[in-house]
Amino acid sequence: MSTCVISHRLLPLMLVALCALLAACSGSTQTGSSATPTATQAPANDYYGKPINMPKAAPQRIISLTASTSEILGALGLQSRVIGVDAFTNYPTDLAKLPKVSSTQGYNVEQIIALKPDLVLSSGGLTKQYDSKLKDSGVNIVDLSLTNFSQTFDQIQLVGRLTYSEAKANDLVAQLKKERDDIEQKVAGTPAPRVLLEVDDSTPGKPYVFGGGSFGDELLQDASATNIFHSNTANEGYPQVTDEAVLSANPQIVILTEDPAYGGTPDSVYKRANWSTIQAFKDRKVYRVNADIMQRPGPRLVQGLQCVAQIIHPDKFPGALPDYCTGTV
Repeated sequence: MSTCVISHRLLPLMLVALCALLAACSGSTQTGSSATPTATQAPANDYYGKPINMPKAAPQRIISLTASTSEILGALGLQSRVIGVDAFTNYPTDLAKLPKVSSTQGYNVEQIIALKPDLVLSSGGLTKQYDSKLKDSGVNIVDLSLTNFSQTFDQIQLVGRLTYSEAKANDLVAQLKKERDDIEQKVAGTPAPRVLLEVDDSTPGKPYVFGGGSFGDELLQDASATNIFHSNTANEGYPQVTDEAVLSANPQIVILTEDPAYGGTPDSVYKRANWSTIQAFKDRKVYRVNADIMQRPGPRLVQGLQCVAQIIHPDKFPGALPDYCTGTV
């Protein structure tokens, strides 16, 4: 299950990320394999536009308040230093087993403080109603900025700096960028069909979608596709549209990224009123991709790109879709 810009049950994803600039810090001795951050790096701002201050030592008691930051911490091999996560963290498995500091009702500020963290990571303003309370209690919380696909790599590197795991973060980003480039090269020069990339359809007739400026919009461009809502940047890139707008844009392919429990199945789309006139409906080109890899701006977004590119241009990718495309975690 995921959280979302729109509701807790959607994506703990969308609301995440970081400006392309990285944060400055004062030099100090580090415990870890990567070099100490240097003053030559430009400062980065958090979700509120304020400069981020680097910890003076490697954090040993980290709490993650979003599933996307949990996945970044896991990819950096920091599981042993994480002491708590949000209710929607379900990957990697060892982090999913940690104490949960939130529920569908919100975050437990008292529990977070009691765990005595030396770094708390959030993103995209998802926890803005709690951030000031935590800061007033002396908690070092960093709420990262919203992000697009490219800036997700910057966020991974920033988390690497915040946790004194910079070398590992740089290696991870280099690997992910190479995988992304390989996928882009395979679809380069191919026709770009009209695609609807849906986020949520919990309000019948008014789905939320990936619009302009979102990481999903950039992902579609990388996959050589045309986002039918590229020009709609409402709701910070995740607009709520109407069925009429979808019908007018007439997508050739529909890709669902919401949890199957909340309408994210092709069968449910084929039952939607009036959608029978859409080209994707006529051609039976409605697909579902694992919500967790599509709605969390973290290391697995490149897997999401692989799935989307292969769905749109199957002739460029031999073999069946990877299992993670249709998984639920």
